[in-house]
Amino acid sequence: MSRYSAFERFTIKAATKAAELVMAPANRREVFEQFVMTVTAVTDLGEHMRRITFHAPEFAEYAVTGPDEYFGLIMAQGDDLVMPADDRINVRAALQAMPEDLRPDLRWYTVRAHRPERAEIDVDFVVHGDAGPGTRWARRATSGSRAGFRAGGSAYRPPAEGSVLLVADETALPALAAILEVETRPLHVFVEVPDESFRLDLEAEWVFRGDAEPGTAVLRAVQGRALSTVDYAWACGESALATGVRRHLVKDRGVDRKAILFSGYWKVGAART
Repeated sequence: MSRYSAFERFTIKAATKAAELVMAPANRREVFEQFVMTVTAVTDLGEHMRRITFHAPEFAEYAVTGPDEYFGLIMAQGDDLVMPADDRINVRAALQAMPEDLRPDLRWYTVRAHRPERAEIDVDFVVHGDAGPGTRWARRATSGSRAGFRAGGSAYRPPAEGSVLLVADETALPALAAILEVETRPLHVFVEVPDESFRLDLEAEWVFRGDAEPGTAVLRAVQGRALSTVDYAWACGESALATGVRRHLVKDRGVDRKAILFSGYWKVGAART
């Protein structure tokens, strides 16, 4: 018997169907595993990227649904981590049901690598200042630090053949890097970052936004590129980037909206939980 109520299962099914009316289908899972994991290594990959390796026995049996697999990082407000109930599909609702003084923070990240034989995952964090609870947690994490894991899903689901366009900003770099590791076809790849210091060793057209509004510089780059066809597009990052690229593809290039996966990982001036 499912651990979730019939109402919750109906709600998530309805939300999935509604989303698939306006964009490309994502990869879904039926059960959202939840458990505590422990930091075993912290590695700085550059000025703005920190890789944290987590271990949990459950990772030995865990299976990702796609290359850009995302999960909920559950972080204690104080010293003691209290996990939400795991009998609800909606983890946000489970968190809201907790007493405020015990309620942990939740932010979403990409499983950059999964090694089931070692029961561990790598997670890459973009770190610049103390912009939010996830960044603050990652900057302070050391070997032995504990956090909660709540399974999510993945978004990248292109057709077997056809032209693929990928557009990302700095927050979507871990997901983009994971996609590029598994893709063998030629790709059109655009990345917008604040400046040269955010650049990674990935084959892409890099756009530096400087003081411009997020998403505007990369949108101009995509608009200026002669793309013969776009059979599938994945646009993830700041909300304006994701929606702006989608709008351009649909209105200006005639791309089927159901062939575009777009996701606002963050929004200027607002926290994403």
